Amino acid sequence: MRARSVRTFVTVLVVFFTLVGLVVATLAWQGRGVRDYAARVAQAALAGKPSPNVGFTRPCGEVVPGPLPAQAQSCEVRVEGGAARVTVEVQGGRAYVIQRP
Repeated sequence: MRARSVRTFVTVLVVFFTLVGLVVATLAWQGRGVRDYAARVAQAALAGKPSPNVGFTRPCGEVVPGPLPAQAQSCEVRVEGGAARVTVEVQGGRAYVIQRP
């Protein structure tokens, strides 16, 4: 009886840690897609070699046509002083900020 209880406890622990690992892997995979998108937007914003004296803020959809990544709720690119700063807000209140000089 005791061996069976230990086996059940170990099984529950293994399942728990497996599920936590899957959640962490999923969040990391989704975050990578958003960061790659933000990097593409920053590169496109700097492709026209904006003047360091001019600054502007635009939605990412105006800089890179097309839909946002599935998990992104909003995206904004700000070019100031010849550098681009892309802020992508995702579900859960998180935000990814990519800055390119």
